[in-house]
Amino acid sequence: MKINLPFLSVLLVFPCFFSLGRSYAQTGNWTPANADLSFPRTLLKAAQVPAVQQSISSGERLTLYAGVYGSSNTTEFSDNTTSNGRRARATIAKNAAFVLLLDRKPDAGTVITLPAAERTNLLAKTKTLLEGINTNVEVYASFSGASYTEWQWRSKELIDYMIAYDLLKGAGQTNESLSLARTKLQEFAGNLYKQATTAFLGNAFFNQVKNNHTLMTTSALGLSAVVLNDVGGTDPWLQPTNWINTGLYHLDNVLWRDASRQSDTLVVAGYAEGPYYFKYAFLNCLPFIRAIGNFLPDGRLPYTFNTTTKSIRNPFYDPAYDKLYDWIATIQMPDGRTPALEDSFIDMAMPELALTGKSKYLNPMAFSNFASSQMNSLPRQLSDITVDMRAAFLASNLQYSTPANQKLTALPASGNLVFRSGNDSLASYLHVYGKNGRAQQVTGGHNHGDASSFLLHAKGQLLALDPGYLSNGSRGSVGEGVHHNLILVDGAGPTMGTSGATNDAEGFVQNAVSTGRLSYGEVRTSYLGATITRKTLFVRDSYFLLAEAVSSTSAHTYTWQLHGYGLEGGSAATGTFTDSLAFHSGTWQKNGVNLKAHVTATNGASTYGKAANVHELTYNTTESHTTLQVQKAGVPNVQFLSLLHPYTTRALGVKTVSTAQTAALAMGENEYQDLAFAQADTVAVSLFSLPQTVTADALFTFFSLDKAGEFAQVFMETGKTLTYGSSFYMASSRRATLAWQKLNDLEYEGYASKSTVLTITLDKPPVTVTGANLDQYSYDPVAKEVSITLSGPSAFKVNFTPTPLPVKLTQFTGKRQQNNVLLTWETASEKDNKGFELQRKTAEMPGFETLTFVKGNGTSNVVNRYSFEDATAPTSTVYYRLKQRDHDGNFEFSKVIAVAGSKTAAPHFTVYPIPADEVVNLYYNPSGTPVQMRLSRSDGKVLQQVSFQGEMQLSTALLVPGLYFLHLLDLQGNPLSPVRKLIVKH
Repeated sequence: MKINLPFLSVLLVFPCFFSLGRSYAQTGNWTPANADLSFPRTLLKAAQVPAVQQSISSGERLTLYAGVYGSSNTTEFSDNTTSNGRRARATIAKNAAFVLLLDRKPDAGTVITLPAAERTNLLAKTKTLLEGINTNVEVYASFSGASYTEWQWRSKELIDYMIAYDLLKGAGQTNESLSLARTKLQEFAGNLYKQATTAFLGNAFFNQVKNNHTLMTTSALGLSAVVLNDVGGTDPWLQPTNWINTGLYHLDNVLWRDASRQSDTLVVAGYAEGPYYFKYAFLNCLPFIRAIGNFLPDGRLPYTFNTTTKSIRNPFYDPAYDKLYDWIATIQMPDGRTPALEDSFIDMAMPELALTGKSKYLNPMAFSNFASSQMNSLPRQLSDITVDMRAAFLASNLQYSTPANQKLTALPASGNLVFRSGNDSLASYLHVYGKNGRAQQVTGGHNHGDASSFLLHAKGQLLALDPGYLSNGSRGSVGEGVHHNLILVDGAGPTMGTSGATNDAEGFVQNAVSTGRLSYGEVRTSYLGATITRKTLFVRDSYFLLAEAVSSTSAHTYTWQLHGYGLEGGSAATGTFTDSLAFHSGTWQKNGVNLKAHVTATNGASTYGKAANVHELTYNTTESHTTLQVQKAGVPNVQFLSLLHPYTTRALGVKTVSTAQTAALAMGENEYQDLAFAQADTVAVSLFSLPQTVTADALFTFFSLDKAGEFAQVFMETGKTLTYGSSFYMASSRRATLAWQKLNDLEYEGYASKSTVLTITLDKPPVTVTGANLDQYSYDPVAKEVSITLSGPSAFKVNFTPTPLPVKLTQFTGKRQQNNVLLTWETASEKDNKGFELQRKTAEMPGFETLTFVKGNGTSNVVNRYSFEDATAPTSTVYYRLKQRDHDGNFEFSKVIAVAGSKTAAPHFTVYPIPADEVVNLYYNPSGTPVQMRLSRSDGKVLQQVSFQGEMQLSTALLVPGLYFLHLLDLQGNPLSPVRKLIVKH
């Protein structure tokens, strides 16, 4: 039942008009400066029409246009009452107007000029539909079933009618010929504006609703203002100024400003309600954003709602919107579909991003593995049950582009962790999900119990399922935690969100890193008394390892589960599942592509089982599949480790080698022999599954040999040391996530997640070692080890290929002058030379220390001379070298020169390493003399003063990173050496 309270409505809304600076006597036209008042101004501009006419003459676009033409000739449109009937009428009007604008008819595999008779009929039909618009809009009542939920249909209907009117104007129709249509459209937009801004019993739509419904309503109002900018009138409901102020204000507010906003302007935060409801809302938003981009140039204008005014940039040019488009394009699967996360359909893509005008957001789709009942073609994708976007797509006339996604994409703010082997339609793709904070809290009725869940697509086929979305009323049958690929605690997962509350488990994307042949990332979550960290390692673009660390204060039964796209005893249509539970694995096959899952747990799993479950196939249609379930019963803590291998012809060989402390797997193929194991502690664990024993102290370890039995790769999460047999391979001075791999005979690649000193076995000295936070490196030819000092998280490369020096150093000498040393050097040429670090050491010091930095001359082809006087030079023999740095972070060392000691030896104070992490070493000669060391802050406050003799080690682990000073004093407090700077980094 509709309730009309006109007096109360006007009373509650009346203040809005004065806040807009309008009165009843004003017309409310909206004609901002620099507006382009030509038509059309929605889907395209007049100058773009010839190119669109040309583009529809063949191929895919001709097929699309033939569909639009067929829709425009529909004769059954008598229903002007129901939502479906009204929306169908608006679609026909829009498509007919588009055909009239293009003036083309499909004919025998091409297009011809539209015959005059057809043109006359289409024009008459479109005007009839516009002049017969049912302008009624439901009254807003938040507790009513016939409330704003019907506006989603009204808004899409209004947008299509507005576009139809705009295209008719572009086709040459005059205001006079469209006067009745113009009046009807103004009334329709006015009624939507009236109901959206009229409070009902104290409840106001824009104050209560901050979701896709708001965005659909605001976009319809905004587009109406663009199309009918000059209609005006004394009735404030009918004024385009009020429509655009309300529309653009709330579009900006719900997306970017409100406490319950859907996204964020500063980072890629996605759209909180998930991929489908982003698409659903933006089927309205994109036409409005494109239209205002056609109507107005880039810039900011003030927009007011009630008493608040905001300066808002034209959304077509606003880079904040690109962050939304980047998000949806980045998470799309290799076949072009968006992942079925939360309330999202399993067969949905978003070719409508063509309306952005940016090719990078329009990627081709691969439909070969879609079911016949799914949206398995571009025409079906663009004309689903909510709105027909075929004309909009054609008008955009945008060319496809190849995606340029990275191998690893980590988006903590939107909760997406995506692994890829490439950007073609056959690439391997694994997506791990975990939202937190506002992105999770405002999803409400569209939130699933899916923290840490994953889905997998490879070889052109969706293989590991997120269950999809049936409809709002049936979401419970696929939305609970048991329907997702995650760990169940005593048979249950996180709860599904409702319209009144989000689900009960946040997820946190963390610790993501990618090297040439390994990608790694984590999603951490907690629910039902357990904390779960899902660690994912993508190995050589071939297979995935999932290591789940599960912990609780009490014993539980934990169930690892995978919903694969195949059914035991199924058909080619459903896919099949093959039971290999006795060997800890199962295999699904769909459309000729296989997914093998091999799963183990600490000390072995308790049971391996399977169950039948359902997923969404297409709208309100389910399909069955088999779920693999691996249980560990009666324990508070457990490690699961699984291998997921997508393949077409040959499965990877794998066996369980778990121990009481570890979950472990050994993998073998023609090219590599691999071992992976996970544990709950950082004690050293030894496993024998390769020709020799692997020993490591990490929480998650991966070690690989090539087919010749030579080292290939190592990865350690929270580790320090790894050995193979009696051979030492890698050690870190502190626990970190570490990777080290051989790329070829001349190049290695590594990574460390924090500042550390790495010691790595190498048979020969490297020619170069490069990395962003690389401080120094040295090679021990006796131990055959390279030592690499990193001052922060860093990827680095070790190269054995000689490279031309960017700086040609022709001279480097040192000469003693009494107790000082004068150092000079010359360059014949320089390229991108940032400068030189001058470094020194003595026989007593383990490595070089940096004295100073001398700025270089960038790029130069003339002789440049440099000098530096070392006023604190040791009196013994001292060694110097230059570390030349490029602007891109690369560096080269000069030869080492020696300067003989002075005849009158003076005491020397040595401090190393600088910067310091956990300790710093102090050395003073003569060693027989007791001295004092005083440590002070930069503000002069003394933090520590101790006596020592000869040498000492000072702990810096508890010092805040920053600059400190070391003073060397005799026992009476007199200075013995210049004050030394100490830099502390952790």
